[in-house]
Amino acid sequence: MRCFECGTKNEYELKEVTRKYEGDGYCFDLTVCVPFCKVCGAPLVDEEIEATIAKQANEKIREQRNIITVEEIQELFRKYNVSQKYLSKLLGWGEITLTRYISGGYTPNQQNSEKLKSLQDPYVVKKMMLDKIEETNGDIEKEHAFQKLNQSVNEQIVKIENSKGKIYQIVNWFLSQAEEDNCITHLALQKLLYFSQGWNYVFNNTCLFNDDCEAWVHGAVYRIIFDEFKKFKFNPLPQMNNRITLSQEEITVLEFVKKYYFNVYTAKTLEKICHLEKPFILAREGVAPDKNSEELIQKAHIQAYYLEIAKQYNISLQNQDNVKLYLNELLYS
Repeated sequence: MRCFECGTKNEYELKEVTRKYEGDGYCFDLTVCVPFCKVCGAPLVDEEIEATIAKQANEKIREQRNIITVEEIQELFRKYNVSQKYLSKLLGWGEITLTRYISGGYTPNQQNSEKLKSLQDPYVVKKMMLDKIEETNGDIEKEHAFQKLNQSVNEQIVKIENSKGKIYQIVNWFLSQAEEDNCITHLALQKLLYFSQGWNYVFNNTCLFNDDCEAWVHGAVYRIIFDEFKKFKFNPLPQMNNRITLSQEEITVLEFVKKYYFNVYTAKTLEKICHLEKPFILAREGVAPDKNSEELIQKAHIQAYYLEIAKQYNISLQNQDNVKLYLNELLYS
């Protein structure tokens, strides 16, 4: 090190100083050791020391602004078995962007941080990949790196199925039925799960999955599914192509719900159907229509109601079309 004030070389001592960092979403003091000239006392600049300080400061900034950490970014590469370069390509970023983030000397802005955090969810990665397929007219599917990533994403989705229960098998079945001109939103998905649960009591004399739903303002909601897909808001959910492990009897129920509910009605109409049915009304008793509620829609009420409807309208596996009469009377009577 050379002092630019007096020209002395390698005559320095380290002293503690406090630097203040302040910006959008962060404000803190950082005590660091930096070199000073022993002869004239002028501060010296050492690139290696400054790089270390910058890394410490960026870690603090990331913490205060809730920015994704270096470890979390690196976990994305391990989780999906994808390279920095290829993930940057899918994100539409420059090749060096992720390298800068990982070095710790460059902090992602809030938007990029949230984008990277969202990729911790394999359903989000799946949607990003499907968008790239559409954007490239399918050319990207031929790339080996893309195929490898797709396999890893599917494996992560299967892990969710195995860890969070059968309801995710139902979710993935419905997502496998989505089409470009008939996509599934989070709102629609929640109602399809509810109707599937009800009709499984009729056709298979048991519940389809063990999870309970709550009577929210916009109808029946399974919280475990809400937490997974809320980030999609009103946008289409990704189409799935994972192997289905449901029984034929269960698939028959799901095909029934798809045919008479999803293929016919909008998400808002599915919400209206749920609002008009007795199990939801009982769960919301005494609650204003626009007020939040976490009251459960009791499985016993769902079972009793759907068995009653099936009997009243003579709805069975052999007389599935009769459900149209029920829905028409419910919506328009």
